[in-house]
Amino acid sequence: MKIEPLTTHIGAEIHNINLAQCSDAEFDEIYRAFLQYQVIFFRDQELTPTEHLQLAQRFGELEPVHPFFPNVAEAPQVSVIETTRGNAPLESFWHTDLSWQEAPSKCSVLHAKHTPCYGGDTIWVSMSAVLNALPADLVEKLKSVTAMHSLFAFDGIESNDIKQDWQKKVVSVSQQNPPVEHPVLMKHPETGEVSLYINEQFTRSLVGLSKNESRELLATLFNYARKPEYQVRFRWKPNSLAIWDNRITQHYAVIDYGDTPRRLHRVTIQGNKPQAAY
Repeated sequence: MKIEPLTTHIGAEIHNINLAQCSDAEFDEIYRAFLQYQVIFFRDQELTPTEHLQLAQRFGELEPVHPFFPNVAEAPQVSVIETTRGNAPLESFWHTDLSWQEAPSKCSVLHAKHTPCYGGDTIWVSMSAVLNALPADLVEKLKSVTAMHSLFAFDGIESNDIKQDWQKKVVSVSQQNPPVEHPVLMKHPETGEVSLYINEQFTRSLVGLSKNESRELLATLFNYARKPEYQVRFRWKPNSLAIWDNRITQHYAVIDYGDTPRRLHRVTIQGNKPQAAY
């Protein structure tokens, strides 16, 4: 097994391993890489949905069936992220999976089944690297700040453009789940590393700040996270696989491929309520 770092701050590709058959010792090395590099990538992994679940379970207890994504019938905890002809993605945001829950997910395991010949990349950003780039006075200010996270979807999209069943479910689930409050500076429960725990899709406001101040400060923080020097970009191919740490990253799906068919399977692992770093 060979581990190849991809950028200064985030991402590594792991070679010469069959994830469906890796030993405990090999998995321990993979897990250490997962913590160190925050997102790890693999190529040529021919996993069935059952094997996908078995791999994900090595990282922890699985999340229940996703509340609105379609899923694999014989393995419903495997969510399906799919683009089909006539149904191009509506929009994309930087986000951390399920931060709108009291206990957001620990990590996600995403497996490509079929992909466009070009386009459809995913980008991850290290939120610990972003935090380390912030001015010291801003970090000091953020130590006592919390943020409200909530599931909201398709803001600004015409209702008649929301056609698919899972999109309609998003709207329904968002109405049933009240906002949750998380610390802005989060301590990683395993490494102790401190990171900025906000994301563009689900972070609505900063508690205790005026509406304008909250909006301006979040915009500043989001702009830092958009800087490419803290990011890694991955080009999908069939049977590629990514595993990322939701507790310290955000990601963004690039929707530059129109309605070219694309199908990925995702399994998500349960996490704990974020803990304040200070």
